[in-house]
Amino acid sequence: MNRAAVHVAGESDVERFRGLTEIGRALTHSTSAEQVAQLTVERGAALLGAAAAVLMLADADSRLHVHATHGVSADRLERFAGAVSDETLERLKGLLDAPDDGFLAVPLIAGGSLTGLLAVARPEPAGAADEWLLSALADQVAVALETARHADEVHLEMEQRLRASEGATGVKDRALSMLAHDIRSPLGAIDGYCSNMEDEIYGPVSEPQRRALGRVRMAGRHLLSLLENVMEMVRIDAGVVPITMKPVRLAEVAREAVDLLAPAAVAKLQTLTLAADADVVVRGDQARIRQVLVNLLGNAVKFTPQGGSIALSTAEVREGDALLGEIRVADTGPGIAEAERAAVFEPYYRSEGATHAPGVGLGLAISHALVTRMGGALTLDSVVGEGTTFILRFPASEPAIAG
Repeated sequence: MNRAAVHVAGESDVERFRGLTEIGRALTHSTSAEQVAQLTVERGAALLGAAAAVLMLADADSRLHVHATHGVSADRLERFAGAVSDETLERLKGLLDAPDDGFLAVPLIAGGSLTGLLAVARPEPAGAADEWLLSALADQVAVALETARHADEVHLEMEQRLRASEGATGVKDRALSMLAHDIRSPLGAIDGYCSNMEDEIYGPVSEPQRRALGRVRMAGRHLLSLLENVMEMVRIDAGVVPITMKPVRLAEVAREAVDLLAPAAVAKLQTLTLAADADVVVRGDQARIRQVLVNLLGNAVKFTPQGGSIALSTAEVREGDALLGEIRVADTGPGIAEAERAAVFEPYYRSEGATHAPGVGLGLAISHALVTRMGGALTLDSVVGEGTTFILRFPASEPAIAG
């Protein structure tokens, strides 16, 4: 079946569409993959008027296994136990005791990959509308399962790491990790529903509606990025953020960060320049240094007025007997008052000049913590009304990197 095909609803379809919508809402509030799976077979059977339903999910080797059933006896399910491959559809018909014309099976697709199979057995012959309805349900289920799986993995990882930290985090951090788990699922569902509507699964979409859906998705992804910042802060507080120390060429990582932020600077008619010494090499984690630079450049673009300038530079400096690699991010923004300069690196702190901008006050705190974990230092110089310069320094490494 062409999964992109659009079924035009008639009067007889209204109740079934309403039922599909209600299942979608229920999936949104399901907080685990197990809940999603059981709800799918039970409510899916009722939606299709089926006597039995089965949901199969793919394992790490892409083999399908029965994960949830409805209307299937225990002894029949026991005989079906084990993975199936080429005989999947024929064996499913036997498991569901389904006639050929009443058997429907559709794949679950997520991220372009087969993640499962949803099948039902109807006592009456199934038509094209039934197949479309089951396909629409499968699309919803695929999104809900991936969201629930990811949330389960994140929650389990956080619980394990928080326990391993032996009390390094307090009640606040544990509450934040639970909150993140609860928020991620509905955010994923919002993105999934928008995607389904953009694909016209529920009917034709006009251009104004498509633009509105795009704005909804953008807002949801912004909320997800804020959530990721909160989770990153929790992991840092727990001391479980992985850091891989290797030689890093600062010119290379600086160019990567500038390339990422250049479109945003151009949109505000800002001048973004890079002056990088190709020979400066430090010890650090390249991905984490890039994360810090992207955050600092992002803040510079955000707070520097239209037509302003932002400059990123790298150099080798000496501090006493120590040789250091230095990165400077300078802007012509409003500057930071002296009384606030220490506080801006504290979690959840928002300076008076930043209250109008989106965010929860974690970017600089995360950056400062990451730099410290890598054995470096993050400081700032600022003149109110003229601009701010953030300065990163890391212990220098060998002067050359192979390759």
